[in-house]
Amino acid sequence: MQFLLERLVNRSEPDMGLAPPFDPAAAVAAQIQRIVECRPYEGVRGARVCEFGMPPIVDTSIGMTDHERFGARLLAAIARFEPRLRTPRLEWLATGEAMRPYALVVHGNVLIEGEANPFRFELPCPESLA
Repeated sequence: MQFLLERLVNRSEPDMGLAPPFDPAAAVAAQIQRIVECRPYEGVRGARVCEFGMPPIVDTSIGMTDHERFGARLLAAIARFEPRLRTPRLEWLATGEAMRPYALVVHGNVLIEGEANPFRFELPCPESLA
């Protein structure tokens, strides 16, 4: 299943040439990345304007309890904004690095041609996105 904007980008018309192949797992990974990178916006007096996204993890403490709370909120956002990922779960991996002690990995299943395929996506660290 493609979202509306994915269908617009991947459309094929005679004068446009061939549409790029659609990879459901890559689309799910891109949507999870968007959820993590976007920030929810609250207006004056706490009015919720846009609930898509996650608060920055650096706004939480560095304890594992805070990371688990962030993870629970991320799972709720994935369930709401990325229905193509079935049975999502998170895993925090210890990296051994002082500046990035944990890496967050999202697991689940993505239906591809009616068959459930395992899905694994490690969220990139912002400096690795450059």
